[in-house]
Amino acid sequence: MDLRHLRAFVAVAEESSFTKAARRLHLSQPPLSRQIRQLEGELGVTLFVRHRDRIELTSEGQVLLEKARAASLAVSDFQDAARSLRQPGIRTLHLGIGWGLWSAVDRVRAFHARRFPDQRISVHDLCTDAIRERSIDVAVVRPPVDDRRWQSRLLFEEHFIAILSDAHPLAGRKTIRLLDLASVPLLMYERCIGPGVYDKALALYRAADIRPPMVEAQPPPFSQAAMMLVASGQGFYIGIASPFTQTHRTSGVAVVPLDEPDARLEVRITWRRDDASAEVREFLRSAREAFASRPVARTGAA
Repeated sequence: MDLRHLRAFVAVAEESSFTKAARRLHLSQPPLSRQIRQLEGELGVTLFVRHRDRIELTSEGQVLLEKARAASLAVSDFQDAARSLRQPGIRTLHLGIGWGLWSAVDRVRAFHARRFPDQRISVHDLCTDAIRERSIDVAVVRPPVDDRRWQSRLLFEEHFIAILSDAHPLAGRKTIRLLDLASVPLLMYERCIGPGVYDKALALYRAADIRPPMVEAQPPPFSQAAMMLVASGQGFYIGIASPFTQTHRTSGVAVVPLDEPDARLEVRITWRRDDASAEVREFLRSAREAFASRPVARTGAA
């Protein structure tokens, strides 16, 4: 087992797809599948259940995923420190990513790599009410953002969707209103997983003057456990979708856009107000140019 195996495991788990994970790791699919089989053989556990049209983490895989993330990050930090000693003039850029935003970040990364092929980037997953980690230089996140410490710029907008069983009578609709779902249990996760999505979902209900039956402390909507709850008809989630965001499309699940006023959420790139380094400035420029065809807001509070 080496770092390749851990990174392969994390990528496949986060993408829920060997094809997408291979693209993310710049591999073809056969060697990626081989790395996962090697890792499962060495550990003596099955990490994924392979279905014909999807994959999902086993219970053992769910337990080991956070350990693999932590180990991969620790090794990456060690490698960054070694490179800094070997190449003291090149600074590592620490990039934070909100959940489900990898495709958007990869769009910027690929653009930036063409401009600065030697730039090192260390990635950190974020699950906080605000960007608190001092080590983060730049982050791609949803609100809230503490504008006392961070500046931000709009990259694109996501739109709210209903994630419900494909057997539900409303699953075939082109759009759906919250009033249509007023009696369906709303599955809600811990706020820290996505505070911007969580708060805006509840705000949409308040604006519609609806109090839904709510089932709290559920798994996050992007997880396999959440898909099981939805597919089996135990309730529905309010999620988000964009060309760069996981839309949760899989068997047993229907994704229907919400037809409600202001049913959208900003995704912003943020950076510390006290950081005027060239590395940060150039990464922001790459983000701006990578999304040049999309509206960009003024610098300021999120």
